Amino acid sequence: MKKSKPMHGTSKAKGCSHARLGNFCKMFPKLKSWADECKITERCEAAEIAAVLGGSGGMMHDANSSSADSAIPAAYTFFAQFIDHDITLDTTSELHGDPISTKEVDHLPNLRSASLDLDSVYGFGPEASPHLYDQEQTGRLLIGNDVNANDLPRNSDGRALIGDPRNDENLFLSQMQLLFLKFHNRRIISRSFEEAQTDVRFHYQWIVLYDFLERICDEKVYQQVINNLSKFPKYDIKDKCGRICMPVEFSVAAFRFGHTLVRSQYPVNREYPVVDLFDERFGTEGFSAVPENLTVDWRFLLDVERCHDYVKAKAFNHLLADELIRLPDPVVGRFASDNDRSLAFRNLLRSFALGLPSGQTVAKEIKAKGYAIPHNGPDISALEGWKCVEPSLQKKLASSTPLFLYLMAEAGDKNLGDGERLGPVGSAILLEVFITILKECESILNPPKGYKGWKPDKCISGDRRLTLADIVRYVG
Repeated sequence: MKKSKPMHGTSKAKGCSHARLGNFCKMFPKLKSWADECKITERCEAAEIAAVLGGSGGMMHDANSSSADSAIPAAYTFFAQFIDHDITLDTTSELHGDPISTKEVDHLPNLRSASLDLDSVYGFGPEASPHLYDQEQTGRLLIGNDVNANDLPRNSDGRALIGDPRNDENLFLSQMQLLFLKFHNRRIISRSFEEAQTDVRFHYQWIVLYDFLERICDEKVYQQVINNLSKFPKYDIKDKCGRICMPVEFSVAAFRFGHTLVRSQYPVNREYPVVDLFDERFGTEGFSAVPENLTVDWRFLLDVERCHDYVKAKAFNHLLADELIRLPDPVVGRFASDNDRSLAFRNLLRSFALGLPSGQTVAKEIKAKGYAIPHNGPDISALEGWKCVEPSLQKKLASSTPLFLYLMAEAGDKNLGDGERLGPVGSAILLEVFITILKECESILNPPKGYKGWKPDKCISGDRRLTLADIVRYVG
């Protein structure tokens, strides 16, 4: 019998303990949950609401692909997923579980280090994760396989040999992982492994802070933080031992904005200009070798080459592409229900189980901390599909909107994100987490001895601001 692939490339740990690199927590532990505000206590009722809003045919389903494009190159969708897999991994909370307390959230293990250290690339290093490294060339990461030299290294079953198996979930994410493997292997020339690792990490962190976040965050909020770094973050997201914990408001809501950016179809290269994200015809469902003819040419998804056309990410809004509402078996498992195949449904139901607050209460809280938050939030009743929600539910959700839906509505509101960026509340949550990470851990904002004043290598970016496209050009 053929073995089934574990959901998202991971499986739940069994036994009396779990490995962990950190914990999850709440950024707003004193705020009531959106479910409590709506007087929803039963998970079956929460599931019904999640289905109405985020299930197949629900309010968040972009069934007709009516959502417009943003101005952001499509490659940043997968870069966001790559970042997420570098800092957060929850394999223990239950999607269909009853609500858990703040104390229980604080004990949820995070199986990724919240440090932008690329542990999803490096694992635990050459000694503790030797299967990721070339044993004949010290410190060099393995690349390629018998099927395709421009693919991830794989074992005889086609499983990727990488630090986080989720980075083989789809064709473009696996090729993003490959990009950073190649980047390390070029930067290790004339450097020790440790020097190359720090160099790669710092270039990556620079892109996250000064390229990625600038593109996706509200301009006023971003400049407020970047121009006053000494005054941020405003929230203390560390556990009792002083270690960074990962807020569920970030991991389950704010940083899931990338789900709204996903297109159903992408160009892969010149020969394959239109391929479904999960396409059985071409084997792009993930967790298997990438055929040589499907090697991604990033010029079609990123501003790598002047005058070369590239696709953009879908607009920031509350609508998710059909591909993410009907996730395939390799991602969610063969026996998943129709609702469980929807990322929108999963996000909303998980927000109930983890007790996330409403967007309205979070907006008030963040505004009180001094962030540049407008007085008026998004008009939930103006969302496409809102009129299909029954009136009794409308009354509850209009003022106590689940945080994920609120933040996506904020991003799509013409007076806030306007479909081009996150709104101010979503931006503030992201910047709180990333600035905390960069200030508390070894980074470009907290450099070790010998790296004070570090700047990106001009051989990579020239005199331009370093961007993701520069890494593609440099790697070749």
